[in-house]
Amino acid sequence: MIYVNGIQTSWSEAELSPEALLGQNWVYTTINTYAHQPMHTALKLRYALDSFQALYGFRPKVSAEEVNSQIRGLLYYGIYPEHGNTLTLYLIATPEGECTTLLTHTASTPYDGYSLLTLRPKAAITNYEIPFEKHHTSVSLTAARFADDFARRNGSGIALRANRAGSLISTGDYPLYALRGNVLLTTSTDKGARPSAERELMAELCSMAGVEIIEGELRTDEIADYEEILAFTPMGIQMIGSAGDMLLHSITAHRLEPHLKALTRKGILR
Repeated sequence: MIYVNGIQTSWSEAELSPEALLGQNWVYTTINTYAHQPMHTALKLRYALDSFQALYGFRPKVSAEEVNSQIRGLLYYGIYPEHGNTLTLYLIATPEGECTTLLTHTASTPYDGYSLLTLRPKAAITNYEIPFEKHHTSVSLTAARFADDFARRNGSGIALRANRAGSLISTGDYPLYALRGNVLLTTSTDKGARPSAERELMAELCSMAGVEIIEGELRTDEIADYEEILAFTPMGIQMIGSAGDMLLHSITAHRLEPHLKALTRKGILR
C-alpha cells in the first residue's frame, strides 16, 4: 500500500507514471517510527519543503499532521510490525508546475525508534560531487546507492563520501562525524556538508550526552588521526568499524546510546 496525494491505494492501482519517479528529479525525506508513531515529522518535512521551494520555486501545502496520519494508516492497514519502520515521503514536481506526494513503506527493522546500529562495516572512501548538493534529492540518493555498491564490490560495507577538496562529507545521504581527542568533529555546511534534520538531531543528542561537537572540516588526508567515525541516520547512530587498514573505536557511540531512547520519546511529540 502507498499514499499518492494523500489517498491510500495499492501500487497496482496507482495512476503514477514511472517517469515521475525515474525520469524526473524529486525531493525526499525518510521518517522513522516507534510503535507506529512517527518521529520528528515536522522537522524532516520542513527541510524537504525548504528544498522543494529552493529547487522548484513554490512550497507544497503538506502538513506534518497529514503525513503523520497517513503514516499511521499505512502501517496499521499494511499490518506492519510495531517495532521500527522507516517510511519515505517523496515530493515530485510535475510538468504542470504542481507537486505530487508519494508516501511509501521503506523497511521494517529490529530497532525500536532511534538505536545504536550494532553492525560496524568496513568503509571505503569515494570521491564525487553532485548537483543540488544542499538537498536530499533523487540525484543524491542515486549517487549514494552507487557509491555503496562500489564499496561493496571492493570489499567494504559502506562508502564515506569526500568532495574534490578532500573534505569528508557524508556516509550515504547522512552526516558524518569523527572523534579526535575528546571532541567530535564534523565538516561544516560552508565546507560542503548538507544542512539537514539529521544534523540537528545529532547536535541535540550530543548536547544530551555532554559530547562536544566542533564544526570545521573532516579531511581524507587526516583520517589516520581519527579514533572513531560514525553517522546519524534515520534509524540512529551508525558506527564504522574500519577505514582502509585502520581499526576504529566505538567509545563515543556508546556514550550516545543511552540518550537515543530519550530522543525517540521527544521525536514522537514533534
